[in-house]
Amino acid sequence: METGSYFVWADLFRRQKRGKGDSLLEVLRENVLFRTLSEPELRYLSTMVYHRVYEKDEPVFHQNERGFGLYVIEQGSVAIRTATSRGEVLVTTLSRGSFFGELALLEPDNIRSASALPLERSVLIGFFKPDLMELIERKPGMGVKILLQLSMVLGKRLLETTERIPDGA
Repeated sequence: METGSYFVWADLFRRQKRGKGDSLLEVLRENVLFRTLSEPELRYLSTMVYHRVYEKDEPVFHQNERGFGLYVIEQGSVAIRTATSRGEVLVTTLSRGSFFGELALLEPDNIRSASALPLERSVLIGFFKPDLMELIERKPGMGVKILLQLSMVLGKRLLETTERIPDGA
């Protein structure tokens, strides 16, 4: 298995690590996807997300499974891996404040492109597609803010990818 971190999955938007005593609101506030939300919007969002503790090596999800949403790492670290014709490859390792699985919020078939496995006991915050759809219906302005941030992240990753394609490829 390779052990590098691939640029497309690097967390380009993560801010500095915070201490263990931070509240859920602080973790959400610091995440790029929710950074533009007002304090009341963050409080509303905090009622929609889910906390889950994963033990070391307990899969969050597997590649090719149906996905339902994204996860923000509140505590711990998670390896993102993908199976290739040459075997399993480590895509990246993510830590506190990072997020993964965001394509499940947008992808119609919601099929996971990689697997996520905690490297230690980890606390994850789940935000799922049905909740995003409800949010868009009930609070469209808030939904648009999240979708714009998500678009920015995906656009940045696409730009990083295209800049790294070798000439003549």
